[in-house]
Amino acid sequence: MTRQRIFTIVAGLLVAGGLAGCSIGPVNLDDFIGTPSVEEAREARRSELAPVIAGSALKEEGTLTVGIPATETVPLSITTADGVQSGIDIDLAHALADELGLSSVSFVPVDGVDAALAETCDIVMGLEPGDAGSATVIGGYVQSATGLFTRGDVTAPVDASSLSGASVGLQEGSVSAQLVGDFELDIVRTPFANLNDAFEALEQGSVQYVVCDAYAGAYLAAAYPDVSFAGTFDEPALVGIAVSGPELQTAVQSALETVETGGVGDIARARWVGDLPTLTAESVITGLVERAEEPAAEEGSEDAEPAEGETGTETPAE
Repeated sequence: MTRQRIFTIVAGLLVAGGLAGCSIGPVNLDDFIGTPSVEEAREARRSELAPVIAGSALKEEGTLTVGIPATETVPLSITTADGVQSGIDIDLAHALADELGLSSVSFVPVDGVDAALAETCDIVMGLEPGDAGSATVIGGYVQSATGLFTRGDVTAPVDASSLSGASVGLQEGSVSAQLVGDFELDIVRTPFANLNDAFEALEQGSVQYVVCDAYAGAYLAAAYPDVSFAGTFDEPALVGIAVSGPELQTAVQSALETVETGGVGDIARARWVGDLPTLTAESVITGLVERAEEPAAEEGSEDAEPAEGETGTETPAE
């Protein structure tokens, strides 16, 4: 497959958004990665399904109703122009339904977690514990961190010294771009409107690195065989599944453990992020030095914050 063909795929489809404030377009990794889909794995076991949870514990008997946060982004959740949903969340939800003995899965959009679990869905995907309200967050099927990508084979994590003087592509205003500014790094920041353009520039050699959400970057990097993951700038946070109600919590916990130990979780992730490793504290780029906070100005000094109603600068009268 030609590079132009890959870029056309990356640029041509519509998606829900970009992780960590990054804007990216989709890649159909089935074109690039020789792993079976979760749906193919489901077909092999469909005849064995038998419910392991009472229908009264579900919003709809026989169906796992899955909430997808409105803020969920690529590659966890992708919605095409015709409304078709895909992504890690969707694949994993189907796998969980299999283990719960449920042959039907439905998806609903979610704004507030507590209200959604009480009224419209059984579980909510893609949440860190602090974002789940009063619900319990089970497992950590993906990790959230700001990642670094480069061309060529590298052993992650690289040392921060390798970034000295390098041109680094990023999306200004994104969470990832802001995080990079927290470290003492001698880099040339090269802004891009979206991550598609940043990775194309990396492929062409216009920049030496790209900084973005690790999962978003791995999703795009799968279209470029010579682009590698080089580490993270922060310790990864686990992203799991919010569930309320003890019966459903126990059942989903058991189902998720089976999905992970049986390798189906790996299939779901590999389909969308290729060979991105599980992110841990050991994934953090070595030698990073946090930028020292500037001391607060003393009251009465020229650098002190202006009082209420003052601008702190001289401006001409209108």
